[in-house]
Amino acid sequence: MNEPKIFFGAADAPKRIAILGVPFDSASTLGWPGARYAPARIRTALGWNLNRVQDGAFYDVDAGRVICMNDYAVVDYGDCFVHGADHLKTLENARQLMAAALQAGAFPIALGGAHEVSIPLLQAFHDCTEGPLGIIHVDAHLDLVDENPRQGRHSGSSPMRRALEMGRYSPQRLVQVGVRGFNYAHQYDYIQRMGIHHVTASRFHEIGAKEAAQLALEKAAAGGARVYLSLDIDVFDYPFAPGAGADEAGGLISAQVLQFLREVAPHIGAMDIVEVNPLIDRRDVTSSLAAQIIFTVIAARVAAGV
Repeated sequence: MNEPKIFFGAADAPKRIAILGVPFDSASTLGWPGARYAPARIRTALGWNLNRVQDGAFYDVDAGRVICMNDYAVVDYGDCFVHGADHLKTLENARQLMAAALQAGAFPIALGGAHEVSIPLLQAFHDCTEGPLGIIHVDAHLDLVDENPRQGRHSGSSPMRRALEMGRYSPQRLVQVGVRGFNYAHQYDYIQRMGIHHVTASRFHEIGAKEAAQLALEKAAAGGARVYLSLDIDVFDYPFAPGAGADEAGGLISAQVLQFLREVAPHIGAMDIVEVNPLIDRRDVTSSLAAQIIFTVIAARVAAGV
């Protein structure tokens, strides 16, 4: 296990935000490979935001306030070890790294990797958190595939399906935000039968970020459930995230998603960002967007004191 390193803040700060990486995409058989390089590139981009923290404070321009971080430390847990010939061992390593952050009382932000890495991250949150659980899944795609010969059971098309098998992630507390395009008829039947909720991209455009956030939290946190947020970078329309692993027209814009995250960030217990692909990115636009997402979440949580 990696020795955590302080990004910034005091070692004895009572509240911790953990950054951890899962640089793995070797199980991907669809889309563009290359997400394994994202954790390193996102960390570099994140340094641009961290540079704005001086004497424990920074100016949140959008919120119109100075945010003091004296009670917080941002801690880098490093990357999980990747077994090149055994992706299930790699996924287990990712689970252990996420569990270590949760058991230390930190709020974890995991950097993928392809979306299959969310399976062990969701498992760690399930195992380390008591009570009912919900998921806010921000993505262009449904990720509800059960199994097929090309992808197996642990692919980037299956993390939400696998999560619903873990025991305490209720399908009625799974909210899929930004989903769009076309899919198989049997996926519709499964969604209806299980009671999964959608805020499609077109619906998001109609109602706006704040109402979308309220709907997502109402469903995912029902009954006092603890909420995990998984964000696939392909939820954005292509010009905002040219380095996404797969493209779907009609996506969300960056301002919408950042506002959505400001609303939901204080109410989640862990999160991941996946499918950033530096190999096809343009001038690190997508890695920089991922870093902006991370710092937006940090700002919202610190402002709320959680």
